[in-house]
Amino acid sequence: MKATIILKPLEYTLEAIGEKWYQGDKLKGTLKVKNNSAEKIEIPVLKVTLYEGQYKKVKAKDAKGWSVVSENILADKLALNPSEEKDYSFEFKLVENCSVTDKTGSLYLGFNDNNEKIPTGNVELNVFPKVVITQILTIIENFLRFKVKEIKSGKGVLEVKLTPPTSREMSSVDALTLNISEIEKNLNLKYNFNLRGLDLASATMAVEKKTKEVEQTFTSKQYLIYGDSINQDFIIESFQSVLNGVKTKTM
Repeated sequence: MKATIILKPLEYTLEAIGEKWYQGDKLKGTLKVKNNSAEKIEIPVLKVTLYEGQYKKVKAKDAKGWSVVSENILADKLALNPSEEKDYSFEFKLVENCSVTDKTGSLYLGFNDNNEKIPTGNVELNVFPKVVITQILTIIENFLRFKVKEIKSGKGVLEVKLTPPTSREMSSVDALTLNISEIEKNLNLKYNFNLRGLDLASATMAVEKKTKEVEQTFTSKQYLIYGDSINQDFIIESFQSVLNGVKTKTM
């Protein structure tokens, strides 16, 4: 992914090598700066930054829409002779629970030749959940019939909204939000159920709404098999054990 920004007499080319990234990946790139004038130009600082960007505020050019994740200073007091071009390479490590691209925002790669909070130029990155998380969600959809409605970034987790199946045994479940992350080969799951049922203690047998939370933490020896392959049976059994607690006919 590449962007060219011309701020006469300087021309910048920012490139993130690749088209998509996953949580935990390495992000490599280059920044080229060229002096198109006949005079020597000095730049106070040249740096590249990994940002979290909120679409609405980024579009409105609001500095509050940019949050610095990591920064790499390429040069201090950079001097460019007439027609001179300089190339810089850089690398960032996306953390295992970094934000992914969702409907509200994404990670961005930006550069600055000053100390402003808004980047001089930027490219939006396409960041996806870790492969292991995607595989787990696929198992939940295919074998347990909970459909992924939305995935968005939370505070160190992915918040996955799931639509329950229309089966009789799941009729008490209105919605399920699954918070999921995998960090250092530990899988963390937090289930947030919205439930409904008849209040048998009420004289009118009114419908009662409740919430229920369940947490699970597993090591790689439990949820992986044969190297980095998902232990499909274990994922199904562990998810099913949680569902057994919300299949009750009354609340």
